[in-house]
Amino acid sequence: MFFYKAHGLSIQSTINFPELNKDNHGTDVKIRHGKIDSSSKNILSEGIFRVASRFKMTENSVFLIWNDIEICEITQGKEITVNPFTGIEENFLRALILGPAFGILLHQRGRLVLHASTVNINGGAVAFMGFNGGGKSTTTAALINKGYPLVCDDISSVEFDKNGNPVVFSGFPRIKLWPETIEMFNDDLEAFPRIHSESEKRSCFTHEFSEDNLPLKRIYIIEKDDKIGVADLSSQESLIELIRNSYCANIFQSAEQSANLAEYATIVKNVPVKRLNIGNSLDKLHKLVKIVEEDTMN
Repeated sequence: MFFYKAHGLSIQSTINFPELNKDNHGTDVKIRHGKIDSSSKNILSEGIFRVASRFKMTENSVFLIWNDIEICEITQGKEITVNPFTGIEENFLRALILGPAFGILLHQRGRLVLHASTVNINGGAVAFMGFNGGGKSTTTAALINKGYPLVCDDISSVEFDKNGNPVVFSGFPRIKLWPETIEMFNDDLEAFPRIHSESEKRSCFTHEFSEDNLPLKRIYIIEKDDKIGVADLSSQESLIELIRNSYCANIFQSAEQSANLAEYATIVKNVPVKRLNIGNSLDKLHKLVKIVEEDTMN
């Protein structure tokens, strides 16, 4: 049995996750191998979740499906039961559990789950949102290289404190990067394992990691543009971007979506949301880091 901590939760697992920090305090979530079969359940809804993955939703759980293979069942925000016969590479199976499956579990626990990478800048969580391949992780890596600790990669979960302020939970010290980004900061590409054999993207561990849950200080919507810079967004534009970058927006029911909408509106009211044009050239990352540093000081 293995014991870990991620996203503010204590995890008990029969599966080894070298990506996660070890922990031995309580059990909020259990991960185990077991038989799953959606055909025996009353399916309330189903559809596309993320790239090449689908979901089936029951009253108490969600089945995650990859290329027509049932990967796992996520139940009431407390348990992930993993199909032991997926035939999927171990590295990639772990990525699916710690990515899409955990995103669903966090939503089941009442968190707002954003498709965002987050770093700790001067004691505040600064989140970078955008579509896959848009530059979230590259921007995050540039800030980590400058000494700003990683908070979350790809999935950032948010709750509100007793004063109604949004707080981001610390994830785990791994970031997924493309080879060209790694080679900017490290000359030994082969030291970083591929996410799976058919992908060039690599799994990178970092010692620059923030274990504290942090107040959400700023959100940047990443876009590629010839001109690097920051632009303010209106409240309506900010709300649209938050909804668009919600990790589980298309899975859950209208009542939950309405509750999320109110919480997104609270974030927009209290946290600056800006557009960050990151340019099309990796050699301008130092300039991008400086722009973010200066903007977050205001």
